[in-house]
Amino acid sequence: MRLILLFLFSLQLSFSQNLVLQGVNVVPVNTNTIIKGCDVFIKGGKIEKIIPASSLPYAKNYTVVDCQNKYVMPGLADMHAHFPDEKSPIQLQEYLKLNLAAGVTTIRSMRGEEYQLALRDSVRSQKKVAPNIYVSYVLSDKDSLWTKDSVEKIVSNAKLKKYDFLKYLGGINATNMNYLVESCKKNKMSIAGHAYNRSLLRSVDAGFTSVEHYQPVLGLYMKDSLSFNKNIALLKEKQTALCPTLSFYHVYSFRFTNEELLKRNGMQHVSKKVSDEWMKEYSEAVSGTQKQMGDNFETKYKASYQKQFSDFNRVFKKMTDDGVLMLLSPDDGFFNVPGFSMVEEMKLYKQAGLTNYQILKAATLNAAVYFKEDKSWGSIAVGQKANLLLLNANPLENIDNVSKVEGTILNGKYYSQKELLK
Repeated sequence: MRLILLFLFSLQLSFSQNLVLQGVNVVPVNTNTIIKGCDVFIKGGKIEKIIPASSLPYAKNYTVVDCQNKYVMPGLADMHAHFPDEKSPIQLQEYLKLNLAAGVTTIRSMRGEEYQLALRDSVRSQKKVAPNIYVSYVLSDKDSLWTKDSVEKIVSNAKLKKYDFLKYLGGINATNMNYLVESCKKNKMSIAGHAYNRSLLRSVDAGFTSVEHYQPVLGLYMKDSLSFNKNIALLKEKQTALCPTLSFYHVYSFRFTNEELLKRNGMQHVSKKVSDEWMKEYSEAVSGTQKQMGDNFETKYKASYQKQFSDFNRVFKKMTDDGVLMLLSPDDGFFNVPGFSMVEEMKLYKQAGLTNYQILKAATLNAAVYFKEDKSWGSIAVGQKANLLLLNANPLENIDNVSKVEGTILNGKYYSQKELLK
């Protein structure tokens, strides 16, 4: 079992501060608006009050942060994260630090391991400084290992150990899937992950709370475009969320030049060793695919991916407009810098035609709605947790402005980006 880090990084641990974000422009996200010129009071890790900005001095027990010409929005939620393993060029400590520096205050771990449970609990009790974590129990994709009794044992054990949800990878036949669904209902555990039998509708019928990656949506549309509106209504009725993870696939489509990859958001914050390792992996992946595809590399690989993206974008925009709950994550892989690649995913949502407001909701409030915790976090309102992102420009005006981070507020404590990255 991986040992938990004694300290995640060299920041002084402390409980929440009493803060005033003075003169800040509020992007609440629960409405499509900006509230200009506010003083946001934070006490006990929560938003205490929001009032018009004042030049009057405040009580001495509040730390004032000058936020003139700055914008505050809810912290970002990466809803399809994979923590690094020991072979990764970016290790856990750096991974969590980069996420927080980019404004990510919530992570849904889709490759859960038991050590992450202790880490999650240490973060929630404010003993460690890192984004809040939701941990998956990853189900085996070896169907031969499954029986009715083993399914019940697995689910009840995951419940006992307090995993937040189960992740489905694949490989379970219909009989065992029925056992799994029944056991999850009995144990009040939810399932999320890859589409069951590669079918979005079967996943919805099985009660998945979210389906990952763009392919199940595209597959359903291409199979029966005439019934797609009916299927959208079903997703809304069953409250099934979608997390397309587009950035990962755009990188693996090999559409970017080396120069473009090196300019992706956050690359300036990783070491040359990491950059070189990623470029080596990327070059080997390109060469391997070219060798496998031969003369069909451009037409049957690169061009095929671009057509898929174009087709998906059309239905993605419609589903979002029609109220399907969209989540956001770039997924993890080379040239997806932890935390900072959230903006790369947002740019792809923008290319699909989503409004800046829809993108911000997908990256913040929708995650809280997904966890049924939107009364506690995901927007800016009195009583909400003070997990916030302070920006130097308006994200509703230009989604690229989410990359212009001044600082992150986690559990009511302010960290400047410079402090986090030093």
